[in-house]
Amino acid sequence: MPIGVAMILHDFYPSIGGAQTHTLALSRALRARGIDAIAVTRPYPGTLAYEEVQGIPTYRVGMHGGRVLAGVSYLAAGLALLIRERNRYQILHCHQMISPMTLALMARALPEKRLVINPHGRGPRGDVAKLTRLRPLTGKLRVAAALRWGDAFVAISRDIHDELCAMGVQEERIWDIANGVDVERFAPASLDERTELRRRLGLPDGRLVVFVGRLTVAKALDVLLNAWAQRDTTLADARLIIVGDGELRNDLMRQARDLGVEQSVMFAGATNDTAAYLRACDAFVLSSRTEGMPVALLEAMACGLPCVATCVGGSMEIIEDGVNGCLVMPEDAGALARAVAQALATPEWGVHARRHIQERYAIDTVAQRYVALYERLVNGRSAGAVRTPA
Repeated sequence: MPIGVAMILHDFYPSIGGAQTHTLALSRALRARGIDAIAVTRPYPGTLAYEEVQGIPTYRVGMHGGRVLAGVSYLAAGLALLIRERNRYQILHCHQMISPMTLALMARALPEKRLVINPHGRGPRGDVAKLTRLRPLTGKLRVAAALRWGDAFVAISRDIHDELCAMGVQEERIWDIANGVDVERFAPASLDERTELRRRLGLPDGRLVVFVGRLTVAKALDVLLNAWAQRDTTLADARLIIVGDGELRNDLMRQARDLGVEQSVMFAGATNDTAAYLRACDAFVLSSRTEGMPVALLEAMACGLPCVATCVGGSMEIIEDGVNGCLVMPEDAGALARAVAQALATPEWGVHARRHIQERYAIDTVAQRYVALYERLVNGRSAGAVRTPA
């Protein structure tokens, strides 16, 4: 009997973010291996309750509304769906540890189901912190349930691995599997392709530095704009392209005006085609205060871009400083400005970055690790533990 997996997550395509992008790519790679992956997620404006997203059967359950209404309706409708489709899957794979994990824990009571818990954030705003510190009452209950009923836990970075251990998860139940990237879609562009992409996207000529992600406090775009204002005069012709949307968009546009850099900063907004922007640019920057395993960084490196990132989370595992990119301390605008200039002057970082991603983080490689995990659970054996190869 083929393995079936219900991917349970808070947001999914067309919502763009690291967890969503990774889950979609992983689900497609799993289906190519004969695994019936479906997605169970919340409603999204302008979308249908059911559709196939790039071949992935996607169910959007629950109601729009306030936090309580949306949460309760998601759990009730999600559980009803998982009961109805119970013959289609054996694995419940929840992404994030708030409502998706709660729904998965409820469905874990169904016969012959196994639960994989996959946090995506770390630190003060991460999954474990939300349960153990920000929700002292309900969080404790959910932690206890996760420790009792979670068959395997996935750590996408070493920091998350350590947080899971501190939460009480035994080492043998943790699988270290990093996020992955489609290295065929995210690949270096030829000169002609880059020229055409810039024309289609309305990007200027000259050297382009790109950021991709949500415009949130965690991404520290205020620091990036301060760094951009401090850039070397040799980069006066360079442009910063900010791809993404979020609650800080207006504040950041105002900051760019106040710093006098609004003419060299382009807010491109949200897009469903981040690959086009990455392949059209010359370097990538990620100024985050906290990260899990940043998918945008993986994608940029797969595109052969010299990259700059802060020393947080999985970025420190992906980048070998001075070899395939550059690492700087968070909140240091001056160091970030110098690193961006160095990245533009060191295109060979991008060559090494592409090779590194192909060897370690290609979605086909990551999917095969998940297949091994699912097979072990379905066959009734202990999940054991796996280490990502060095």
